[in-house]
Amino acid sequence: MSPLVAGALSFATDPSPNPTEGTLRPGLEEWEVSPGLIGFVVTFALAIACVLLFLNLSKHLRKAGHNAREQGLPVPEPEVISFRRADADSGSGARDPEATGTSDASASPSDSGSSSSSGGSGG
Repeated sequence: MSPLVAGALSFATDPSPNPTEGTLRPGLEEWEVSPGLIGFVVTFALAIACVLLFLNLSKHLRKAGHNAREQGLPVPEPEVISFRRADADSGSGARDPEATGTSDASASPSDSGSSSSSGGSGG
């Protein structure tokens, strides 16, 4: 069916029966209609199922990473995002190698290795 014919038919037809005409019980307004207990139970069950699936997924991902490390495969360490307040940074500015321009011996080797190994281990 061509788009022109489909557009003409959609403008030429009215829904049969009209969905808002005479379907509410007497004394009931449109804003008073709700899904009720069944709708709440279904939504709550769906939310619980999603939480359980997310927890199961994270467990399996941790297990896969652990098994890969045991077999000696290169696994990039997850990047940690942290935020510091400005007043807390003032005392620890000397330890930040990027802020002072010097290298820090206490920096972990995984910081520099994760960026180079993450590109080659995609598979």
